[in-house]
Amino acid sequence: MRLARNSLVLPFTWAVGLASLLTLFEVSTPGLSYWASALALYWLALAIWLGRMLVSAGRTRTWTPRMFVPLALVLGTVLLVKVEVPLHARFALSESSLERHARSMRSDHHSDRWWGLYRVDRVEKIPGGARFLVTSLTMDWASYGFAYSPDRVPDQEEGRYEHFKGRWYIWIEGV
Repeated sequence: MRLARNSLVLPFTWAVGLASLLTLFEVSTPGLSYWASALALYWLALAIWLGRMLVSAGRTRTWTPRMFVPLALVLGTVLLVKVEVPLHARFALSESSLERHARSMRSDHHSDRWWGLYRVDRVEKIPGGARFLVTSLTMDWASYGFAYSPDRVPDQEEGRYEHFKGRWYIWIEGV
């Protein structure tokens, strides 16, 4: 009987690991897409599953050290999301490709391509640089992207910009 109760720990750990990976991928782009709401429901289902496992383990007093692995995964995920590691890591891995395309921008530049680890949906030339959309259809009805502007701060009349890193800005369109 003890094996049957503890046998749920391993699938639960895998389920939490999957939720963590999906969460880290989702927050590696600016803005939250609509599928983040499905991910939130998945986390809720995991919380309910955890509650049932804890009640069962409390009744039978069958605590094992591996029951704390999902907790470590959740805490690690929360910490990484809080300090924006996924966004900065994905951007760092893509920065050279993004900058190369932004510098060689022409008016006939094609969009809907992968630049580094980002799928770029729309590309526009702006005074002194370029901007490109990487997240559209977000939960706050805005679209998000990056803007490269090495010579000056982008004009807020051309869109909403938040400084991200060096010559890079997060570009927000809508709302």
